[in-house]
Amino acid sequence: MRNTGPLIRTCLGQLKQAVGFTLPIRLEQPPKSPQNLDLFIGTKPPLHLLVEATARATTKNQALHTILQLKAQAGEAMVFADWIPDPIAEEFRKAGIFFVDAQGNVFIRKPPHVVIDIRGKKPDRPLKAEPGRLIEPGGLKVVHYLLTRPTAAGDPLRTIAQRAGVGLATAHAVIRELQQRQWLLPAAEDKRRFGDLKGLIELFVRGYALKLRPACLLGRYRHQKRVPREILDGFTQRLANMQGHWAVTGGMAAEQLTHYLEPDTVELFVDDQAMATLRAEPLLRDDANGNVTILRLFNPTVLTDKMQAPLPLTTPLLIYAELLEAGGARDIETAKMIYEQFLEPTIARGK
Repeated sequence: MRNTGPLIRTCLGQLKQAVGFTLPIRLEQPPKSPQNLDLFIGTKPPLHLLVEATARATTKNQALHTILQLKAQAGEAMVFADWIPDPIAEEFRKAGIFFVDAQGNVFIRKPPHVVIDIRGKKPDRPLKAEPGRLIEPGGLKVVHYLLTRPTAAGDPLRTIAQRAGVGLATAHAVIRELQQRQWLLPAAEDKRRFGDLKGLIELFVRGYALKLRPACLLGRYRHQKRVPREILDGFTQRLANMQGHWAVTGGMAAEQLTHYLEPDTVELFVDDQAMATLRAEPLLRDDANGNVTILRLFNPTVLTDKMQAPLPLTTPLLIYAELLEAGGARDIETAKMIYEQFLEPTIARGK
């Protein structure tokens, strides 16, 4: 597991202290799955948990993504992290995901053998900001471009910069950091290939909520109409003969792909021309209860031409991240469907 050795040792120490040193605990690395760790607690019968180590657990989106990933695996799981803030810890508790962090917060519930719920412990000082550019908007644009086009990992830097919509210096710094963290690995003919695509998706999901979405947010509005389909029909007619670009994301995009979700809001990415055109719509700013969220289309790779749908859609990765942003039960169920149908095949091709 990448650069998580000190974190794992610290969390293991906190877990032993919470469980009690009379109860044996051991970690093993499965020979057929070196990216994973198995945790065994010596209850009767023994408790076997799959360990997911993550340095930062900072957004609800990331927690929901982690829950979906762990629920898809066989057996029970435990998350190791530097610090798991209370709102994220509550998501894990509701989902039955056990955790321990370096601050001493611990949750295990396996009655009658082990029941531990230590909460409220915080770092003595704020955790340092993450170094580098990966979690910044420019870095996340590059990550989005690479994740949505798995064969692009070996592209020349100038091509990556141009298509991701960032400067050449930013692309160079981001690719170098991806290589240093082993997200990208050397390949034949001086090219690059992906290391851990699943981990890179988690990075993007966390960064989308933390940095990229806030940077793209143009506003949340209350439309005169209430039915999302009627709102989008009006948008489609108004934007039909325009030279600009726009695409639906989130729940309404997922409805087009899965025919499962019936959302009550509209989320879309627009460029400047599309935004100027939409100002003629009956929209009032409503940051608290608006039913239309408009985001700046940060580059043309936001759009996908691979989906057969009557509306222009963003990439499945952005649809997935926006569904986790919504965070409702049906949103999460649909996000799981999007991941399984559209993101997992991409991971398989990118290996």
